[in-house]
Amino acid sequence: TSTRAADSWTDISSALVERLTNSGVKLAWPGGCSGVVVNRLNGDVTIKVVGCGLWRSSDQGKTWRRVDDNTISGRDETGWATSVDQNAPERLASFSLDGTAGWTTDGRACKRFTSLGRNWDFGSVDWAAPTPRTIIAAKHETSPPGEVYLTTDGGETWKKLAVYVTGRSDRMSMVGTLDASTLIYSRGEGIHRSTDAGETWTQVSTANPQTRIPVLFEGVHYLGTTNGLLVSRDKGATWQPWGAPVNIWQGPFFGKDEKEMVVVGKDGAFLTKDAGASWTKVADLKPKQGGFVFSPNWFGCYAWDPVNRFLYASAMGNPVYRTPVAR
Repeated sequence: TSTRAADSWTDISSALVERLTNSGVKLAWPGGCSGVVVNRLNGDVTIKVVGCGLWRSSDQGKTWRRVDDNTISGRDETGWATSVDQNAPERLASFSLDGTAGWTTDGRACKRFTSLGRNWDFGSVDWAAPTPRTIIAAKHETSPPGEVYLTTDGGETWKKLAVYVTGRSDRMSMVGTLDASTLIYSRGEGIHRSTDAGETWTQVSTANPQTRIPVLFEGVHYLGTTNGLLVSRDKGATWQPWGAPVNIWQGPFFGKDEKEMVVVGKDGAFLTKDAGASWTKVADLKPKQGGFVFSPNWFGCYAWDPVNRFLYASAMGNPVYRTPVAR
């Protein structure tokens, strides 16, 4: 079913970028913005200006303030590079490419990760911890492709793991941190799990996630597939299909509770109010404007504001856009 009106996408970031460039700030290649996340509790939207860090708006893009203490630069290669803790969405991490990456674990102070060359495509944080220290991340354009790194000291030092993901936009690849020592990964050969910080791995599911990092909400971990959600209530030891079929590359993004969420896939954005038992299409994907495509399997980044009912979209070299989502 669909309650979608004709999509109208509004540019919310070009005025900010113009103000920065007019003040003498030089944006890194390819310019524009990349990366967008939303605080589901208050609707605050945070975007990455390429080479110029993270900027936040509390009025849906009318005014902006920088919020990363000048610790973050670069750009987001993928739609999972900047992500928030869905339980405490003031906490976020940003895995920059060709720049500095970092995070905030309290919504106030930002800390820079130690860089590893060109840095990251995406990463997953142990948001279950009151003070997270463990992160698993996929490095950009390595040889051989798909190197995976782990930190257990909050990004001070990184250890290369023995496993690899695909490192390609047209292939499935996922990494996840479920607690301080429990990790998962997939490269289109099922889901593999480690309980000893990546020393040994066991296949726990034949399912192949399309989402490249898991989402934790209210004690449950979620992954998305070509045919709907997978959920785990035991830190990834088992995974069960959940709800009606829907194609998912990004999300779920939660609303007021676990019943309300939005997912984004090749067919657009879909909303559920009954924990996935049924899905309603609420928006098409953002059409290509310039720069890189808004496809949610790699370059496109999507975020949902359940407070003010907007879907946001960004991709490298483009502005950030929003479109209204029906209630």
